[in-house]
Amino acid sequence: MALHRSLFAAGVVVLAAATRPALAAPDIDAVVTYRTHQVMASGVVRDESWQERVMRRGDAVWSERVLAAEARAAHRHETAAEHVAHKHFDFDGAARLVERDARGNTVLRYVDAKNRVVVSVPRAEYGAVGFDGRWDGAAHLVPPQVVAAMTVVRGAASPGSRWLGDHGDGWTHRVLWSDARAIALHIDSARDDGSFRRTVSVVLQPVAGGRSLPWRDLGSYTQKEYDDFMD
Repeated sequence: MALHRSLFAAGVVVLAAATRPALAAPDIDAVVTYRTHQVMASGVVRDESWQERVMRRGDAVWSERVLAAEARAAHRHETAAEHVAHKHFDFDGAARLVERDARGNTVLRYVDAKNRVVVSVPRAEYGAVGFDGRWDGAAHLVPPQVVAAMTVVRGAASPGSRWLGDHGDGWTHRVLWSDARAIALHIDSARDDGSFRRTVSVVLQPVAGGRSLPWRDLGSYTQKEYDDFMD
């Protein structure tokens, strides 16, 4: 399936392909940088960039936004008590935990570590938080079965990785895929008319030990449901 049908939501590449079990993959710690360039119909040009820290362990994928000092300062005026009193949850600022259960079903939770709150999101509300329900998209950035359907293209690549491409319906995509790490190291997706382009770059980090996994102690957090924040 052509990659131009993909969506980019909550900092993760989301691809509309048939769901299959993802391949077993090694542990990953990485910093992922997203950049978009969009020319609006109004003539406004919008450039955005952000980073996330991503950890992949077995059937769990944790991602959290890297906040600049200015972003942290914007929240300093709000105390923890005031934040908890608000009937809202900052899904963009919270960490996201995507897991695959024993039956292969996707389980989605968001974590506010500062206020020690976990919010479970049902499948019916995935679209509201910008998630398509694909564990393999979160785990690999591009699902392995989508990579398998792409064509190898020329381009300098490090050992154990290869460039692949896809073109159709006015879109061009290039993916630098690491066979050894089972993850896309770079993604370039653009409309041929120049009105939109997004790049995703992955920098692998040393893998942290088990004691450093941030989702290990969520049982002590306040557990909430997505509906708790609905008006």
